[in-house]
Amino acid sequence: MTGATTERRPWAYALLRTDKSERIESVESRRIGDLAERLGFELRGVHAANSDADFAPLFASFELSGITALLVPSVLHMTGWMDVVRHHVDVWTLDPPGRWPRHSTPGITTAFLPGMGGNR
Repeated sequence: MTGATTERRPWAYALLRTDKSERIESVESRRIGDLAERLGFELRGVHAANSDADFAPLFASFELSGITALLVPSVLHMTGWMDVVRHHVDVWTLDPPGRWPRHSTPGITTAFLPGMGGNR
């Protein structure tokens, strides 16, 4: 035993709207997995759905479960939910590439930050 500790990577969750995607689910999942790896997240799960029927309880569960980011292929997968989910986590999108930061101060919205860069 070397005594070295391994730092836990921040947790992310992925969301795929199959009815909003031009790619098949396995391709989108792979792209999201690559994004998580590139950004230094541990991907804790992928939710593939053809509607937003169960989004509210999913998003509400993020903070209690330690999720700090939601990864999605595009903003289309978040239609109508972007502002809501940003009260809980950062949202990373492949299209456009970048981050929609979590709302950290009530009433103050941080703008979209383009690019994928390095770790968060």
